[in-house]
Amino acid sequence: MPAFNSAGGLERTIATLRRQTLPPLEIIVVDDGSTDATRAIAERARSRGYVDTVICHGTRCGRSAALNAAARFARGDLLLTADSDTLFAPTTLARMAAAFRERNVAAASCNIDVTNERDTLTTALQGLEYLMSFSAGRSFLDVIEAIACCSGACSMYRRDVFMRQGGLDVGPGEDLEFTLRLRRLGYTIRFVHNAWVTTAVPDNPVSLLRQRARWDRDALRVRSIMYGEFSLSHPRERLPNTLQRLDFIVLDLFPTLIFPFYLIYLVGLLGAKTPLFLASIYLLMLVISLFNIGLACILFNRRANCFSLAASLIFPLYQGIILKCARFATYTSEILFAASRHDDFVPPRVRRALFG
Repeated sequence: MPAFNSAGGLERTIATLRRQTLPPLEIIVVDDGSTDATRAIAERARSRGYVDTVICHGTRCGRSAALNAAARFARGDLLLTADSDTLFAPTTLARMAAAFRERNVAAASCNIDVTNERDTLTTALQGLEYLMSFSAGRSFLDVIEAIACCSGACSMYRRDVFMRQGGLDVGPGEDLEFTLRLRRLGYTIRFVHNAWVTTAVPDNPVSLLRQRARWDRDALRVRSIMYGEFSLSHPRERLPNTLQRLDFIVLDLFPTLIFPFYLIYLVGLLGAKTPLFLASIYLLMLVISLFNIGLACILFNRRANCFSLAASLIFPLYQGIILKCARFATYTSEILFAASRHDDFVPPRVRRALFG
């Protein structure tokens, strides 16, 4: 568990790990150069026997370096990596570990619920988004073996595979990069839909857009530059890898890049009738969205509160317009200026070593 200035949630995370039906063999906390009480909390937990090992980095080295350091000390066959604000349902570890009964499975991720869903409209919209994208979307991708990214909030790996492949890349987008690396090596990646964790999400639009800009920049960089996923020629590529590439290109990248030009085309084609046409499309998308949200709530046993029901009325606007426009700006900045090289999620000295 890497922890950087995580004094607010570290104790609760450790407590939920210790209440698992399949207890962890050991808990290793890495204080990654925190300037708050994180180290003191971790050391106190170790003295009480709640944590087995505490590793302290004098200066911040980044999430990847923290996890790679902890992996060298780990003794178990499976590594669980988790953020320090992730809270675990009691059966999460047992259900994730069960996925590794298949010998070719090298990594697995779990389902994520939003802790602060009722705080603001921003968090309510993200709660719906997680339900649709994580719960429903990844469950479908798991069926066709097209999971592209094991979430940083909580993932599990075979330790021998993790160590043999050198651990996580220290650059941007490390969780996506390592998952794609394992896929290229022929391993299977699983999504365990009935293993649940909860995590807090950004509670205001500015923080949300900053987070999504980082995710989208990293995804474009890793997929296009590191793995060349936009190339038409991929000899001997397995069908699941082709499907996960097409999922990103056809359903994400291409629609995002043509979106502004499509709107301009509509205005030129329809003129004064454009608002009426867009309102009709929005109404149709709203009906489809409400049906999908209701179905997902039934399938994953999620209860919709009044706040989330109200948020669902503008969910198509949030997902189809706001996030798409933000993603267009992010993709454009990455294509033109390689903005991921300045990602502040990676410590400055690590960025200098990577990019000069």
